[in-house]
Parts: sequence; C-alpha cells; structure tokens
Amino acid sequence: MIAKVLITFGVLFAAPFCMGLIPARFMPGGRRKKNPILIYLAGFFLALAVFQIIAVPVILMKPWGFPIIVKLYSGALILLSAAGLFFGRNVLGDLAENGRELWEGRRRPSVETALYWILAGGLVLFQIYMAYTRASFDGDDAYYVAQSVIAEQSDVLYRILPYTGLTTTVDVRHALASLPIWEAYLARMTGIHPAIIAHSVLPLVLIPVTYLLYYLIGRRLFGKENRRLAVFMILVSVLQIFGNTSIYTNATFFLMRTWQGKSILCNMVLLAVLWCLLNLWDMKSAVGEKKESQCGWWILLCSVNVVAAMATTMGAFLTGLLIAVTGLVMAVRDRRPAVLPKLAASCIPCIVYLAVYLVLV
Repeated sequence: MIAKVLITFGVLFAAPFCMGLIPARFMPGGRRKKNPILIYLAGFFLALAVFQIIAVPVILMKPWGFPIIVKLYSGALILLSAAGLFFGRNVLGDLAENGRELWEGRRRPSVETALYWILAGGLVLFQIYMAYTRASFDGDDAYYVAQSVIAEQSDVLYRILPYTGLTTTVDVRHALASLPIWEAYLARMTGIHPAIIAHSVLPLVLIPVTYLLYYLIGRRLFGKENRRLAVFMILVSVLQIFGNTSIYTNATFFLMRTWQGKSILCNMVLLAVLWCLLNLWDMKSAVGEKKESQCGWWILLCSVNVVAAMATTMGAFLTGLLIAVTGLVMAVRDRRPAVLPKLAASCIPCIVYLAVYLVLV
C-alpha cells in the first residue's frame, strides 16, 4: 500500500513539479511571480505532453507496444525531472527566498476575507469528496475505461473492440488521443485497477488542478485584491456545483466524468490556454527597461496544445481556433502584428497532429 502511494505521488506530483522547473526558469517576472503552484501546473502539462509524444507513434506502429510506452515514459520522467532539478536549481533558491520574505512580511487578512477563503476552500473540498465517494457510471466507460483495462492487462493498444472483444485494425479516431493509455500507465505503475484510477484517483488530481488554474487566472485578473479573488473562487465553485442543468454542460462533465478526455479539454486544457494567453498578453516592456524573455510561456503553451490532442482529437482544432482568435485581438488591439507568427508557431503541434489524422483516416 505504501509503495502504491509513493509511486502515485512520484508520477502525479513530484515528477511534474521537478519538470515544471524547466519552463519556469525561462519565465519573466523574477522570483515574486514564480510560485510552487505555477511550477507544478507547468510541469503537469509538460508531463502529459511528453506522454502524448511518446505514445502516439508506438500506438500506430506496435499493436502490443504498451510495455514500450511504460519504459520510454518512465525513463523520460526520470531524465526530465533530473534536468529540471539541475537547470532549475536557481528557481528553487528563489522560491525559498520568496517564501521567507513572504513569511516575514505577512499581514493578517481581515476576518471577512478569511471567511471567504474558508468558504472557497470548503466548496472545493466538498466537490472532491463528492466526486470520490459518489463515483457515477457513465456509458462512455464501456469504451474508454475498457481500453485502459485492455492495454494494462494484455498490452494491446486500440486493436481490440471493447464492445465485442474481437480484434480489429487500429481505431484512428480514438487512438491518436492517448488519455486512456495514460490511465493504463498509471494503473501499471501503481498496481491499482484502471477503473479505480479513472473513477477514484484522477478526480483527486484533476479537480484540484482545475481550481489551481482558476486561482492563477484570478490572481492575474484581480492582482492583490484577495477578497475579490476569494469571491471569484466561490462563484466558480457554485457554478460548477449547480451546473448540472443538462448532461452536456461542462460542469456535469467536470464532476461526473472527470477522467474523460472531453471533460479534461473543456474544463482544464482550454482554461490552461487562457492562463497562458493572459500572461503572454503583456509582452511589452516599459520604456528603457530590458525586455524579458517569454520563452517559458511559449514552451508551456506548446505543451498545452499537445495535451489538447491527447484529451480528444477535436481538441487540437479547438485550441488552435482559440489561439487564432485571441491572436487577432492582440494584434489589432495593441497594434502588434509580430505576435501572430509566434502564436502560429505554438500551434504547430496541433497542425502536425491534424495532418497525421487526415492522412490516416
């Protein structure tokens, strides 16, 4: 049991945090704008993107290639984590110094603000508790969770029909979205059944990750207005809790089909794209100041685009469309046409992915 917990922690938390030090090293703003939440989220998306890059070629070329994915991805996590600790050691030092300064200069929030934050945290914990204890069956489990079970138990990648158990050619429509195989990887590494990974373990990770994204977006929008940020988090939680007005709303997917690619795309990936674009929006330096590199944010945006394709085939198109529309607004509003080639370059993973899909269909 202890070994399972340690492996799960290593794959889902420790390795992403170490990997997140790589893009964080190249993000502007100094140590005050770099915090553990930002680093973990950057590493989480980078880790998922690496899995997609490794898994898709193996899925297409090796019918029984799941052990290859396990070995390659495990090695990639170890190497990239070590690289993050080596190249990002300055970031770790900045985090420690920043934490010390914040602790020494801390100011007690007002009672009202504290109550708002307690309510916001309680609502998030309530959603996690309900998602874990009231796990609901969904019709799509018969395909997606079954594909995870097939991969983990027989090493076969999208060559068996879950509905009949008969062999078939590679299912291109689903095979290029490797999220079920990632869930099978988690099952193989931890020894936990893929269905439990999907229904019980992933909500404990994906729901907090989504709210951390909301938190960072709120910080970007409200700055140091902690009271407004707390109210923003409360409103988001209320909309999610009471958003089950139909089976098609993003709130329904978020809390009842958390582990599915469609849910991850609309609730987490598109939110991450918005987070990246908000930080890339202010790319101009003040007069006389040295312009800081935004390389880290471009790396993260490319990773998020890859994760969109990992979640669902349509994700590559939707994220590209969102970035294109936002890029046009940035170019016209701020008279910065030079941003368009950079945003287009960040969509190259989406373009390559869609080209592969069109060739194989």
